[in-house]
Amino acid sequence: MYDALVVGAGPAGGMAARPLAAAGFRTAILEKKKVVGEPVQCAEGVSEFGLASNGLRPRDEWVAQRVSGAKCIVPNGTWFYITRLPGYAINRPMFDRWLVDGAVADGAELRTSTKVTGITRHDGGWRVEANGQTIDTRIVIGADGPASFVARQAGLVRSLERIGAYEYRFRREDVPLLEPEFFLLYIGEAYNGGYAWIFPKGDSVNVGAGGHIDAHAATVDFCRKFGIDVDRKTQTIAGSIPSRYDLTALAAPGLAIAGDAAGITNPLNGAGIHPGIFSGRIAGEFAVAALEREDPTSMMAYDRAMKASPFLDPLLFWMIDRIRRWGDRLMNSVGEELDGLDWRAVSPRMILSVLLRKPWLGIHAREFYRMILALELCDRYGW
Repeated sequence: MYDALVVGAGPAGGMAARPLAAAGFRTAILEKKKVVGEPVQCAEGVSEFGLASNGLRPRDEWVAQRVSGAKCIVPNGTWFYITRLPGYAINRPMFDRWLVDGAVADGAELRTSTKVTGITRHDGGWRVEANGQTIDTRIVIGADGPASFVARQAGLVRSLERIGAYEYRFRREDVPLLEPEFFLLYIGEAYNGGYAWIFPKGDSVNVGAGGHIDAHAATVDFCRKFGIDVDRKTQTIAGSIPSRYDLTALAAPGLAIAGDAAGITNPLNGAGIHPGIFSGRIAGEFAVAALEREDPTSMMAYDRAMKASPFLDPLLFWMIDRIRRWGDRLMNSVGEELDGLDWRAVSPRMILSVLLRKPWLGIHAREFYRMILALELCDRYGW
């Protein structure tokens, strides 16, 4: 009999297990992969604020390099700063293992190569089937990735909409467009609300594409367009990213769903590490409180906490739906007005000047206004 089972050893699972183990509760982490964090399925970027606000400090063992923010490049090549918030390109496998090791050091048990095949309510708690074994527990936290078996088995899923992502890793010298201190995001109709990216990562560079598209084909086309020789890749990474998840709730008595499993991913930029560590931490803290009170129903407060967080703000989902309708002409026009500037340079005077020269942009005024609000929201809680 365990106090808590955490299914999944990614950032959400690792963070969820930490407060439980630290509080002295008998906790097990069940991970279907043989090695925690591998194979990696991530572009590996996280903001400094995202770490600090969750009580984490950068460590040399998993930081590949520090970055100064991110730039957005539109189809005609003009660009503007999306964010000047500093952050890091990290080594995800090392980061994931470090998070889990912290929980293990406090007494959590890690079981790798362990696939959960069943979960049912039992005697006021939960009975979990894994590798042919039956495990009873008072609390379950599902942090098992975008396809979340736990969420589906618990009957919480209405629909799961995901997008594809594909990435190549290159040596630094093999990517001619590299900006050494910034993540580069290339937008356009071709990515249907997604983008292609070039993320510097110390001695290597991650180059990929994602969206409601054929991500593999888009990545190959992007590399060819910008003179990046695909044959010189050192690694290939593929995965899926939550786009729009409809769950009846993110929690039930004695259960919480965190990270990608709950669809807690920034829909504007696909960022999942910060939402993962945040939601995992909150799930773990609510689980500790539920165990201390011996009241599994108090886990339902996790659902309210997450839905009130900026990560699931309806504005972000509204905005990405509008962006998917934008054509290259509109994106290019925005890029031309902001070329080399920060989006915060937008002012009433600039807006008036642009409308006098390009009155056709007036029909998008509400979208532009809400885009500024969305970018402010992302800046406030960190990418």
